[in-house]
Amino acid sequence: MPTVSAAPRRSETHLELHLRPSLFIPELRTRKKSSVLEEMVAHLAEHRIARQAQAVLEVLRQREALGSTGLGKGIAVPHARSTMVTERAVLLARSTKGVEFDSIDGNPVHLCFLIVAPPVDRDPIYLQMLAEIVKAVRLAPVRKKILEAADFASIRSLIGAQLA
Repeated sequence: MPTVSAAPRRSETHLELHLRPSLFIPELRTRKKSSVLEEMVAHLAEHRIARQAQAVLEVLRQREALGSTGLGKGIAVPHARSTMVTERAVLLARSTKGVEFDSIDGNPVHLCFLIVAPPVDRDPIYLQMLAEIVKAVRLAPVRKKILEAADFASIRSLIGAQLA
């Protein structure tokens, strides 16, 4: 009797590999960019990814001074490299009320993906993750589902489906 072979399993994207439940803030407590960055960096420090929170926060603020990482459509992707970061990481935070983030479209941010990494001359994964975030949340129905998702596992599945 012939056997049915399982479909080949796709490998996870860099973004999927870096998304983890411990680096998820289901609802941000604050609504201003500066305090949101502080809240997210404190979360990184709590999980031992940022060695010196103030140093990492300063690098993020310097990056934001160059131009807002609020991409529009309710999405922000603050990102920075620092020697005070122990590993490449992605923190996902949601805000149902929205955060004033100086986005290019002037609208509040509801999904914030913070990317941090140690400084490496050639790190294509860092840039690939930025691109994967944009691809994953480009559609309004997906962004809405991520905001309404009951838990991290559901969000990760939604993002994975967009990157498949």
